[in-house]
Amino acid sequence: MEKDYSRRKNYFPNLDGLRFIGSLIIIIFHIEDIKFINHRETLAPLRYYSLIGNMDVSLFFVLSGFLITYLLLKEKKATGTINLKSYYTRRTLRIWPLYFLIVMAGFFVLPHISWFTEDYSSNIYKHFWPFFFATLLFLSPFVRSTSGLPRTIGPIWSVGVEEFFYICWPIVLKITKKYLWIFLSVVVLVLFVRNALFLGNDFFSWKELHNTLFRFARGVIMQYRVSCMAIGGIGAYWVIFEKNKILHFIYRKDVQWVTYVITISLLLLRIGVKPIAKEGFPSVFYEMYSVFFMVIIVNLATNSRSILSLDYKWMNYLGKVSYGLYMYHPILRILSLQMTESIFKREVSGWQMNVVLYASTLIFTIITAIISYEFFEKGFLKLKTKFT
Repeated sequence: MEKDYSRRKNYFPNLDGLRFIGSLIIIIFHIEDIKFINHRETLAPLRYYSLIGNMDVSLFFVLSGFLITYLLLKEKKATGTINLKSYYTRRTLRIWPLYFLIVMAGFFVLPHISWFTEDYSSNIYKHFWPFFFATLLFLSPFVRSTSGLPRTIGPIWSVGVEEFFYICWPIVLKITKKYLWIFLSVVVLVLFVRNALFLGNDFFSWKELHNTLFRFARGVIMQYRVSCMAIGGIGAYWVIFEKNKILHFIYRKDVQWVTYVITISLLLLRIGVKPIAKEGFPSVFYEMYSVFFMVIIVNLATNSRSILSLDYKWMNYLGKVSYGLYMYHPILRILSLQMTESIFKREVSGWQMNVVLYASTLIFTIITAIISYEFFEKGFLKLKTKFT
């Protein structure tokens, strides 16, 4: 089997392109979502977008699990250990500056701008400081499981999930050598807890307090998809330790084609959006999709004969600024909706207005993300290189 050069590097160009495509899908879903919330005509019933948008977030979790595990295992394989101080410093410089900028804007600036005030429920104001400090501590998934976050900063919940993973994962990998056993144990544990909560919710449905607690716990565990990240870690483990028999199978062109066809078909058929039982038991859909995503990512990252290439300069660049695309677009979609309605003086409907809405959202988001990357984030990224 031919070894690809990218398996010896820390940078995988195809994955920047994948980041951009993933961000674009989320932006499209959220544009339709904000139209639906404001009782505007959507291009199709929102349920057709919900699964793709939800699973697209799982794709990012798998990608994060693959990249972080790859870097940590590569470091440990080369040096015998993991420098936790350098690792945490790198993650802090990459994630925190933009995250806290959005949080501060979302809680202290946007609520006072007329175009955004409707997005802030009375519950947010009632529990302002608990929600604010919970968000500062990256506990936004817990807030999302109670009343939900304002639409302007809603996507930050996934950053809270990733931060939990970023904190725990290097410690686990540093103290163990049974990597595959750990990865599989995480997947099994998450599946067990999630589905136990589904059953518990049914069992205690006659008790209002227990029912509420089970629903809250279920909502939290549904968001903490560390199982998806662990599945991404399995792919990184195969690459780092050159499990050639497995990689040779994954690299086969027929396997690649089958993986893409099955993944796209499942999404188009909305497999996973309808529960098997009334409360969704058993819930295995995140992990099912994550296995396919992992195979796709391993091929894009390390297979010189990948049937799909996303290695284009413009995609690579937009992939680099995808963190900004993800964080800024919720605000700019609302701004674009307000602007579109003020121009056309009527509700958003028809292809002309959808063109204006989509074009303005994408253009504003891309420009804002580029400015943020070049003049704000890049300064922190330069510091990050000192700890590489």
